[in-house]
Amino acid sequence: MPQYVAKRIRFRNGEHCSVLQVPYGLPVHEVTVFLDTFRKRGRAANTIHFVCCSLALLYRELGNAKVNLLDRLAEGRFLSAVELNRLASAVQYRARDLDEDEQDESKSNVIHIAKMGLRRRSNAADRKPVDPGTQASRLRYIADFLAFISDYVGSTLPKELKRELKAESDQALTAFRQHIPPVSRRAKLDARVGLSQEEQDRLVSLVHPDSPENLWARGFGRQRNWLIVVLLLATGMRSGELLGLQIGDLHPSQPKLRIIRRADAVEDSRPIQANTKTYDREIELTPIIMRVLWNHINKVRYQIKAARAVPQVIVSGKGKALSQSSIDKIFAQLREACPGLSVALTSHVMRHTWNERFSEQAETIGLSDAVEQKARNSQQGWSDNSEMAATYTRRHTAKKGREMSLKLQERLDDKLDHDK
Repeated sequence: MPQYVAKRIRFRNGEHCSVLQVPYGLPVHEVTVFLDTFRKRGRAANTIHFVCCSLALLYRELGNAKVNLLDRLAEGRFLSAVELNRLASAVQYRARDLDEDEQDESKSNVIHIAKMGLRRRSNAADRKPVDPGTQASRLRYIADFLAFISDYVGSTLPKELKRELKAESDQALTAFRQHIPPVSRRAKLDARVGLSQEEQDRLVSLVHPDSPENLWARGFGRQRNWLIVVLLLATGMRSGELLGLQIGDLHPSQPKLRIIRRADAVEDSRPIQANTKTYDREIELTPIIMRVLWNHINKVRYQIKAARAVPQVIVSGKGKALSQSSIDKIFAQLREACPGLSVALTSHVMRHTWNERFSEQAETIGLSDAVEQKARNSQQGWSDNSEMAATYTRRHTAKKGREMSLKLQERLDDKLDHDK
């Protein structure tokens, strides 16, 4: 059975593209046409690749059911309710778990019959679900594609057959979309928050190059990873923005740097380009942090000859622009080195931490809510009317809520003492 995979392609002009294909095969034409509609609307490369991955899952499931989608539609027939229900069930799980049996069988033509049942039961039990948001997105993109391809093929059919296919597909997709799970915005008890001030100080102390507890042996890794943590905490920028930061974005004589969107930058050779999701903006640093940054570039980074031709500030030990997977690995190592934190440490937790420190400082100097919101939105690259701050200030908001609640309860305390 063909094993469809979503593959990233980078053209010479720097543009990133995703295609659906089988190994050593040509891209699936109808999927390429569908993905092009996202590219024309200016959707981010990572978003388009997620759509492609969702369609890879669709084609794998259709392949398992021995359904040729184009042939079926060319007959004026749509997918059955049973086929769509099976697909809706499959999107609940991680893709690598869904095709594990097929991958195992491809390694050998001989399968021990005594192990077959045990292995299949084990794989079914070990499948890990994706979060409701991912499941909902998969279902929406698959439904949109099925509607698109049904109209695409239907336009070539005789009028009567086209009308029957349209009616059948509309009815089936209406039922299919009922499987899209509601993504609750009310479950906030376990929502991600930042580090406390004590945890932040502990982390900065741990990653300092001179710390005896530092977990990286090499001098370059120590210096670079310390700089990564410091810059994320100091600016609240996303890891993708940090990875996209170029030496030319640093002001040569002032403690300032610029965060710039560079979609499909030709000078970025990474297969998965670092993305800036927010607006361009300028961030001011303290002279000390700026001096540390320039010292890393001119003394530590400069010693790696291959890095001198790379515009990005943050590079690997081999002189290449650092990847997002490397950032994730760094923070996975930090999680192991910092047990007992109140949150699961990731690079994005640094952004939450910055926003909480920002709220505390705004309260200290007495900023009004309106001024604080505009100042935060400017620093984080959000629009003036953005309400994103609520996502990043849960701990501070909860703390103020608890303080106000306790103040209200003090009046009851007085009453209870009086009743005694």
